[in-house]
Amino acid sequence: MEETTTVAVIGAGPAGLAVGACLKRAGLDFVMLEKEHEVAPSWRRHYERLHLHTVKAYSSLPFQPFPRNFPRYVPRDLVIRYFDSYAANFDLHPRFGETVREVRRDNGHWFVEAGSTLLRARHVVVATGNNAESIVPEIAGLGTFAGKVLHSADYANATPFAGQSVLVIGMGNTGAEIALDLAEAGAHPMISVRGGVHIVPRELFGVPIQLVGMLASKVLPRRANDRLFPIVLDPVLGNLEKHGIRRPKQGLLEQIATASRI
Repeated sequence: MEETTTVAVIGAGPAGLAVGACLKRAGLDFVMLEKEHEVAPSWRRHYERLHLHTVKAYSSLPFQPFPRNFPRYVPRDLVIRYFDSYAANFDLHPRFGETVREVRRDNGHWFVEAGSTLLRARHVVVATGNNAESIVPEIAGLGTFAGKVLHSADYANATPFAGQSVLVIGMGNTGAEIALDLAEAGAHPMISVRGGVHIVPRELFGVPIQLVGMLASKVLPRRANDRLFPIVLDPVLGNLEKHGIRRPKQGLLEQIATASRI
């Protein structure tokens, strides 16, 4: 049965919830579709020790800041609680269990097929997130490796790995934090990274590095900041090359701007 709406929103994670709140404020009708059975499902699967790496003042969704009693770097469980309260406060009611099969354009309208639903909409917002699906690279010998292999999306905590040697492939925020979690739980982690990586502390002399970067970007051009950051960070972090960690040729801010990562 065909149903008509102004906006079809695909996904009820942080982006979908934010879009829904904005559409509510604008008085536009919309239908939000979510294949899981609760809002922000990816966040509920993240590893237990996860915290936001950005300060809460700059990490909330539109119109509703994080509660004042939440810590500066909000832990996973409180982030989930925030998303639940956000959906309730803005009276957002996603249609759960609706997996979108097709989105097509026909005669000036968008048609979205999901489960038993066929939506005709003037606009479609795809809010499925950039990490909803795990990507496992093809690595020679992985199929015959006798040990346990899992993607970071399936990692909950370090308890099953206590006393064991563990190779963590990748040194982004997730890989580095999982390696720390393993080390603190008595495992013996090693990290494999294919190239240079920028190591940035969460805070610099008690000031969130996010705020330092925001201020620096306002007063100096990107290239100047990329030259300045190593001078500032090296005394804090020490010589990381002796641990096998080298800095990439591309500057920190340049890498964020071009690759959306550090």
